[in-house]
Amino acid sequence: MTWDEGVKNFFSTYFATRRMWPIGYILGSPYSPLRAELEMPSKNWRDAFEDLLALENGRDMIREDIRKAEDDHGARRVFNFASFAIAKCNHDLNENQKLEAEYRATREEAVKHNNHRIPQSITDDLLPYVKSVSERRIAFAGEVKAHYERNKDWTASRRKMRGRWIASLVNSGALPGWKWGMHNSIHGPVMAFNKRDSSPKTEASIRFSELQMQHVFEEGQAHSFGSPALLPTRAIKALTNHSHTPKRHNLPNDPLQRFEPSKSSIVYQEGECDLVKMSDGSTGPSVKIRNVMVDGTIQSKTFAQDPEGLFDEIQGAADSMRRMHEEVKKYVSRSPRTSQASRKEFLGDESQEIRLDDH
Repeated sequence: MTWDEGVKNFFSTYFATRRMWPIGYILGSPYSPLRAELEMPSKNWRDAFEDLLALENGRDMIREDIRKAEDDHGARRVFNFASFAIAKCNHDLNENQKLEAEYRATREEAVKHNNHRIPQSITDDLLPYVKSVSERRIAFAGEVKAHYERNKDWTASRRKMRGRWIASLVNSGALPGWKWGMHNSIHGPVMAFNKRDSSPKTEASIRFSELQMQHVFEEGQAHSFGSPALLPTRAIKALTNHSHTPKRHNLPNDPLQRFEPSKSSIVYQEGECDLVKMSDGSTGPSVKIRNVMVDGTIQSKTFAQDPEGLFDEIQGAADSMRRMHEEVKKYVSRSPRTSQASRKEFLGDESQEIRLDDH
């Protein structure tokens, strides 16, 4: 048996164990809703699977008004993002036109005074650069428009990255006993899931980045051991000017020990769900979210029958981690102290977590 065959056999066996249900099924089964949606994207596989899990656990299917509220909110977010992105592109194009006019005027003025060095620089360097920036803006605006047209009718669950969709199953009460966490890495936010039963031998856990899930589901790669490395400590310290000293907390693998994010970032987010009696007498999910902030403080929030607020809270943490990831990525790319191996590991895959369907 080769190493690859052994790894594949391990994950097939691990995902099929009772304690990994249903996350093992979602990640490893050929009938997973995450695979079905790639083959038959017109059907709403994610919501249907969530309803089946709710029924399996003796609960009613997710209420229609709750689904609609989250769907409408997700659609507004995507529309607002597309509108903002296109407006920003139009603004940049107008600014580039003004800049191009200024460069041309400067070139003409220099020619009048027999200064040939400046016109040559403008012709060879500045004007081509302005043109290339404009072309990139036009291409991006076109990509945003095309993406919006393709996916404007998606449900909120379909818009979520794969790991955060699984987290939403925990939040809806469809995965009783499971907890989730999200922290940053060189590939962007990493999702972690664990379920602890009465015996340590029955504990189940898995962690992965969205980039890893993209490789598995969209590119046909096999699951692999380990998760991406955390953001490099040296880069974080340089970006925060050595001003933050994190405190230790009882978190999985204690990520605060190894990196300090910028003051605008959330270091770590985790969530769990309890079923409680609602004001109308029904039973529904109450989601407890814990954010570990940059100064070591912990921010706790509870969401009950508030799909829009919960959606924004989790997306906001992911956006915060993405901003820090991009800051560190820029630092690593220009730092002379970064080794070639580290540079390749961190910057080698430009797709990473930044995707249009994550808004």
